[in-house]
Amino acid sequence: MTPPALASDGFLTISAALPAATLAQIAAQPEIADESDSDAGTRNLLTQSWCRALAAVLRERLLDAKVLQADNAAVQCTLFRKSHATNWKVALHQDLSIPVAQRVEHPQLQAWSNKEGGHFVQPPVALLQRLMAVRLHVDPCGPGDGPLRVIPGSHRHGKLDAAHAAALRQARGETECTAQPGDLLIMRPLLLHASSKAIEPSGRRRVLHFLFGPHDPGFGLRWSTAI
Repeated sequence: MTPPALASDGFLTISAALPAATLAQIAAQPEIADESDSDAGTRNLLTQSWCRALAAVLRERLLDAKVLQADNAAVQCTLFRKSHATNWKVALHQDLSIPVAQRVEHPQLQAWSNKEGGHFVQPPVALLQRLMAVRLHVDPCGPGDGPLRVIPGSHRHGKLDAAHAAALRQARGETECTAQPGDLLIMRPLLLHASSKAIEPSGRRRVLHFLFGPHDPGFGLRWSTAI
């Protein structure tokens, strides 16, 4: 049974989900430890063996917590990296695009795009509702570090235009999702979310954003990667 808070609010935090030793190993990986801060991250971390192993560990942890379904696989891992050098804000939005192996002609598939050499598409709400995003915090993320802000319950309204998104924010307010290293923020991709620039950054704010979905996404699609 899905945890009640996740079902009603669309997000859930699991504190200290990974031991310090495991987190230190993750932080030491070249893609994570890079101190050049030349970019804001990458969408393709699941090509790395260490990330695939981490995805498998997280999957078992989340299955035990009743967060994932048995047929769920990790289909993407994105590194988000905020710092003094790469500092940005994200407007209120939903995550509507998914990474797939190739383009497929289907009347319910929209807004095809290419990012970092991969195919992305916006599928129907029925598939988006079966997905789960899991954000692993590598660094502390306090109020000054540009944490994610979410609109509780907004995932239950399907795809939202700007006017409806603004109305929901006005009606329900925002929840700021601060975190400590090793914390997991679990959220439905249809949950409205945003973030501000870091205003008093304590250092780098690195987050590994995993996407989990059913092995067979339907609509003739195949995931670009599935672990």
